[in-house]
Parts: sequence; structure tokens; C-alpha cells
Amino acid sequence: MSIYRSYFNKNNTIVASSDVNTARNPVTQLFYGKNITTSCIQTNLTADTCGTYCEPFLGALNEATGHTCDGQTGYTTTPLTGFTRANSHGFSRFLFDLDLSGLSQKIKDCCIDVTGTTQKVKHTLHMTNTSSFDDDLLNGTVLMNDTRRATSFTLMLFKVTGDTNWAEGVGYDYLVPDGMFAPDFDQTYSTRPSNWFSATTLTSWTNDGVYDNVMPSTYEILATQYFDLGNEDIKFSDNRLTNEINHQLTGTPQTTSGVTYGISYIPAFENTNTINEAYSVGFFTKYTHTFFEPFLETSYNDHVNDSRGNFNLHKSNNLFLYLYDGNGKPICLNQLPWVTIRDCNGDVYLQGPAKKLTCGVYVYRIGAIIALPAGQEVPLAYTDTWSLITTSNGTLLPDVTNEFIIYDNAYSVGTTVVEPKVYGYSVSGIKLNEKIKNGDTRKVYISTRVPYTTDHDVLVDNIKYRIYVKQGNTEVEVISWTDVNKSFTSNYFLLDTSWMIPNEYFLDIKATSNQQVDTYRKVINFQIVNEI
Repeated sequence: MSIYRSYFNKNNTIVASSDVNTARNPVTQLFYGKNITTSCIQTNLTADTCGTYCEPFLGALNEATGHTCDGQTGYTTTPLTGFTRANSHGFSRFLFDLDLSGLSQKIKDCCIDVTGTTQKVKHTLHMTNTSSFDDDLLNGTVLMNDTRRATSFTLMLFKVTGDTNWAEGVGYDYLVPDGMFAPDFDQTYSTRPSNWFSATTLTSWTNDGVYDNVMPSTYEILATQYFDLGNEDIKFSDNRLTNEINHQLTGTPQTTSGVTYGISYIPAFENTNTINEAYSVGFFTKYTHTFFEPFLETSYNDHVNDSRGNFNLHKSNNLFLYLYDGNGKPICLNQLPWVTIRDCNGDVYLQGPAKKLTCGVYVYRIGAIIALPAGQEVPLAYTDTWSLITTSNGTLLPDVTNEFIIYDNAYSVGTTVVEPKVYGYSVSGIKLNEKIKNGDTRKVYISTRVPYTTDHDVLVDNIKYRIYVKQGNTEVEVISWTDVNKSFTSNYFLLDTSWMIPNEYFLDIKATSNQQVDTYRKVINFQIVNEI
């Protein structure tokens, strides 16, 4: 199983009935309940006032002092009567656009297959909660404008069914600051698009706030997630999301950006007006200065477990074909190869089409062989012939015939307790403390040696690896425990750094044998650096 991460092109948090823009804020504050911004509402009492406005001064103009309002001479400040300032209920929504260009290239290179009826690929949207590292930031903590951390709520991931063209904006603050920094000296508050009403300077949203929460036709729900404590991270994962991303990548034409997605509370929370407090939850945005930039994670099964060197009765086995051109670049075929397995007498035992696993790798999966033809006993040699090998440019390559030996070592049955197998491990393909340019792909080999030997290497099935970064005392998993590939000649995995954020990374290895699990910590560390 491998993963690929796609990041955001742009994002912005919009506030209900407000023209504020907060696109560059490193945190999105999703809130509901009492509005965190105040507004002027009309009343029947003309004595009520709510702010002031400028109007021409109608009296005698004193040439010495004049009358000014917002720098306009001849105007005066007049109270806005008949209105009052009120705290209404409100909410916010987070908008974003995904960059799927790198994922699209993976599909074009035949490394990821999103076609077929079976779900080979899974897409999950990840955003890190700003309070996930500190329990003190839960319900008891009061945030901006008496806003508490939300608990027991549901967020939804949605797709806007209409508007796609919108400006990100340059705003930072949610509120106009008071005091010496407001507003002439402040550069962080902006009402330029996009905001609740406007998508760009010249265009408005089809629906204010990009969708109407009482009109399901204006948005499409792709996933929902329930938050119990309120400090959980976003992990939106649903077949609707996977089908949506696959459609963007395989539709005509392909869409690698320009689709508006968003995260918000479900309508039941947005429409509530019976509470006197605001409740919010925060997540890091694309402008965070930490490692926790949000992303779409695509996981796909490209695990190689080649049985050619250890083919056994009574268990499933896999035979692989690897195709490369003269420069070592994986070859994509325009049709699936045909596999014919013949027994030791040359008779056809099995045949059928292979399946594509990833770029340059094709597999023929064989179910458990319970019995061999009459008169045949293990060990014995069979052959597998791969035919109809046609490259993407239409070149028909010669048939390939390989050999494998069938054993009967799949199980150990008896009175003897099998002891765990303990090996020594070393990593090659990446040097200790190596600085790797972002975008490189490394083939990392894990050599497994019999104890007390230096050159007796073996191939092992049950090896896993994980990669993580350290943020203070916290280990943040980048690649969770994943099976190491086993080919006919080596244990290895491919490390694609194109999606890895520049940082220092650590590699752990874990091996399992006869219920014993051995974990080797910090086998190697390396750094990903920006491509210059």
C-alpha cells in the first residue's frame, strides 16, 4: 500500500452575512451559535444608534476648522439612528480548491489505477485540529469574543454545484481591531473578495455563502464526520469522496483544479438560534507555518509479494512480471498480458490474464493449490509464460517464459514449538542524514541478514516500515506502518518525495515472526529540502 498527498491551491474562511476575508489566516475558525461579529439591525426606536455615517454639513462652514469625515472636508459625522447593534446567530464556512495535477500524472504514468468496479484507490481529506495536542484547549477555554471550543458536533465536506471561479483574497483577521492599530494602521483586515457575498471583485456567488443550507440542490455532500470531544482531526473518507475525485481525474476533460469544495457544520447546527454562546473548532490551513498543512491523501494497493522464490502448496501465491525500457523506466502496456502455466510434463495447468499492479509491474494471482496432477510430487518445477505483451505504442514484445519450484513448506504441524526468527536489518538507497531534493524518488532496500553472519541475506514476508517527523515530543506519522515489497531478489519500497514537505524524517522498521514483534527505532533519518 502506498500513498500520495495532494495539497490545496487556495483556501478561505467566510463568515455568514459578513464581507470579511480571512484567506491568509493560518487557522480556520469554524463556529456556530451567537455571531462573533456584531451587526446593525433596524428598530422602531429612532433614539437607538448604531455607529455613524458621513453626510454633507448643511450649516455655516467654519473656514478655520472646517468639518471633515473620513478625510472629506465639508462633511460631518452623524449618528445612525433607528438602528441598534445586536449579536445575531451566525456561522462560518471553509472553502478550498485542490491541486490534483501530481495525482493526475501518477495515473497517466500507469502507477495508480482508478478504473474498474472494485475500489482500488481510496481518498481521505486530512486537516489537523489546532487543539489536538493540548486537552486544556477543550470546552473550558474561551476564545475570541466569548467563543468556546465546540464538542459533540458534525461537520460535512461538500462540493459547490455551481460557482468555481473565486478569488482567495489577502485577509487575515476576522474582526476590525480596536485601538491604535485600527483601522488606518492595520494591514491584516480585508473585505476584498472572496467573502460571504462576493466570489471575485466583479462577480457575486450564485448563492450567498456559496450555497443555501435549506436548498440541498445548491451543494453536494461528499462525507460527514462526528466529533465527540472537539479535538479530533478531520479525516473525511467516504465512497462519495473517492468517486468524486476519481471522476475529476478520469472525466473528459480531466479536472485537476478549479472545483470548489468546502467544510461546514451540517445545516442543523448552522440554523440553530436558541443558544447564547458561539462554539468553534480550529484547523490548520495551507498558510500554517507548521508541518500540519491540510491535504488529500490517496492510498492505493501496489504491494509486491512475489512467490517465485517461495511457491508453496495450500496457500495463495503470486507471480510477477517486471517491465522496463533500456533506461530503466517502467513500461505501460496497452493490454493485460496472458499467462500460461505448464507443469513438469509441459501440459497446461493454469492460464488466464494477468492484472496491472502499478507502473511496470503485472501480477498473476493463483489460488491455493491443494493437489498436483497424479504422479507429481514436490519439489518440482513449473513454468509460466507471459504472452501478448504489447507496449503503449503498439510494439508486440516476445513471449517471456520463467520457472518456479513448488514446495510444501507453507505450514509447520507437529509437537515442536517454532521459535521466532530474528534477523539483522540494514537500509540502503538513502544515506544517514542525507539531504534529498524534493521531487526525487528513491528505491529503498532493506537487507535482512541471518544473525552472526555478514553475507547470508534472506527475503522476509512480514516486514513493515513507517516514516514520521518530530514536532517537539510528538511523533507525527507521515506514512503509517506499511508492508515492505518482496520481489524475487530483494525487499524494498519506493519513496516518492514529490509530496513530502521539507523537514527531517525518521524511518522505523518492524518485523513479525511467530507472534513476536520486533521494532527497530530510528533506523535512519534523512531530510527533504526544497527544490531550487
